[in-house]
Amino acid sequence: MRFPSSKPARPAVAAGLPLTGLVAVLTLVTLELVRSSGPLLDTVYSAGGASGASRAAALTYAGPGAVVALLLLVGGSPPRRTARVLLLGTGLLAVLRLLVQGLDGGVRVVWGFATVAVAVAVLCVAVSALSGRPGGGRAAAAALLTGAAGAVGLQLALGTWDAYWRHTPLGWTVTLVTAVAVVVLAGLAARQPSLSPTLSGGRVWAIGPWLALTVMMLANPAFAAAQAGVPLALAGPLHGLGLLLAVALVARAPLTGHGLALLVAALAGLVGLVLVALLVPAGSTVRSAVVLAAIMGAQLSAALLLARALTPVSSADRVGAAAGVPLRLAAMAAVAGLATIGPVLVHQLHYTVPLGFPHDLVLAVTAAVLGAGALHRREAPSGAHLAGRPVLVCAAGLLLAGSAVAAMAAGSGTSAADPSPTNRVMSWNLHFGVGPDGAVDLESIARTIEAHDPDVLLLQEVSRGWVQGGGTDMATWLSQRLDRPFVFGAAADGRFGNAVLARRELSDAEVLALPFGAGPQQRSAVSARTEVGGVPMTVTSIHLQHRPANSGTRVRQVQTFLDSAPLAPGGPARILGGDLNATPGTPEVALLIGAGFVSAVDAVGDPRQLTDPSRAPTRRIDWVFGRGVGFSDARVLTGVTLSDHLPLVVTIAP
Repeated sequence: MRFPSSKPARPAVAAGLPLTGLVAVLTLVTLELVRSSGPLLDTVYSAGGASGASRAAALTYAGPGAVVALLLLVGGSPPRRTARVLLLGTGLLAVLRLLVQGLDGGVRVVWGFATVAVAVAVLCVAVSALSGRPGGGRAAAAALLTGAAGAVGLQLALGTWDAYWRHTPLGWTVTLVTAVAVVVLAGLAARQPSLSPTLSGGRVWAIGPWLALTVMMLANPAFAAAQAGVPLALAGPLHGLGLLLAVALVARAPLTGHGLALLVAALAGLVGLVLVALLVPAGSTVRSAVVLAAIMGAQLSAALLLARALTPVSSADRVGAAAGVPLRLAAMAAVAGLATIGPVLVHQLHYTVPLGFPHDLVLAVTAAVLGAGALHRREAPSGAHLAGRPVLVCAAGLLLAGSAVAAMAAGSGTSAADPSPTNRVMSWNLHFGVGPDGAVDLESIARTIEAHDPDVLLLQEVSRGWVQGGGTDMATWLSQRLDRPFVFGAAADGRFGNAVLARRELSDAEVLALPFGAGPQQRSAVSARTEVGGVPMTVTSIHLQHRPANSGTRVRQVQTFLDSAPLAPGGPARILGGDLNATPGTPEVALLIGAGFVSAVDAVGDPRQLTDPSRAPTRRIDWVFGRGVGFSDARVLTGVTLSDHLPLVVTIAP
């Protein structure tokens, strides 16, 4: 990759450095904010259903168009309009980002959506300014990719739990540093006399499908770890390395002439590699390698298409478009926003309302849309010099630091050496880490678990990279935070399912896919062998289909579980915990009782205690059963509103 040497730099290259840095940092900030909108939209969904969440998403992500139009109106006319717009936009973004860091509840939902809209808008303006320069398509794509690599490094340093959700000195420090960085870099860029006054770069709307793919899989280390079935400490650094290699590729690959064949290959490759990464299940070293290679290939392919899309058609067209900049750029910003959230929402909708076709095709279509923005005539970029070496070094340094933190943290959650058993088992549906107020508070979840110190933890609705859960790898984070090994069982997809954590070693792990039945989600059970109070037993975390009318499906799922491990009299002890979505007296519960399982709450607890929802619960659908074991205590932890379900803690009789 060619960069300016240590000798006096070319004026155009040197002048582009602050703007390149600004685009990179804005990318990092925007990716975090897009991830944050997942839990916020889930809160709206819980209150207003799918229609309410869809309206909120549409207003939020079409909002960048209105924000850009307003900034351009206030910014006045050239030649200093671009500078004024960047200063106004980044200043507004910094203020909003600091504001939402201190908010909670419904107020944060509203202001959080506003912050997302402003971030996407300012990113579109900055990319348009950078891509409108000679060679700017490459430079803009490289800056976006560099920012994404830095974002992966920051996620690894934070264990994938974003600063956005942390009301701690660390959370505030990360937020303050990034907010100051965008303002300072905008100020430096605004002082450059070569800053483009026209804001008429390439197809800025292409940022949208690229952001969608990036936030879901191309810069999502939790996705890579879960999908490949490898530790986060391995998947994350490889994930970031792929993005840095993409920067080098963008700097050198031909984008015109014979390079058109390369772009066509990149488009076909991106679509195919996205599907490979999504559809190849983990389970062996070869499969893991295939998934990781597919993700890296998709990163490289997307980079080429993005660079081509952001390259202006011609110098003449760039100048001629100047008069229509406000309307054109505002429209592209609105399209970019909607193209960011659209694939995320539609892909997620499948788990509530099945689409009627494989929902992973949504991301393949998103890849094709990105490619469509690239497959048209463009002028040849003027040189492959990029002004981003210092920016690239910073991103690589952040990735290296994050990788080191992830490697050190990987030592936790594997020792299983605590000599003090408590005989307790906890079962908890964590709702992908999102509480009723829209917060992702993993630390409070961990402290709640620590307060009861269970030997075994049976978790449902565990997210490993879902945008709806803020992109966190909950299984890895909780395992490291609690110093407990874990096994994960995929359910709806490879990034969402059930988990078992234990004080002692886990062995003979098995994931059982349950019958889909009436749908709408694939469900599973994950089992493992461990010790509870010094007694070897098999423990299982299970989650059954959720619709009230789906009792028949749940009965089939329970029967499948019973058939998978015949329980002979005098056989090994077994604990089963989870969200059955079935109340006392239903056929599902009766089937388990008939097979010799005993409900802990009914045996030694208070059967009147309800578990769902966590605020003002109306039903008891969360259970812990035992076979071959007795219970001495069973409690529902009322008042714990970190999920939409209440946790259960039971004590095994000595």
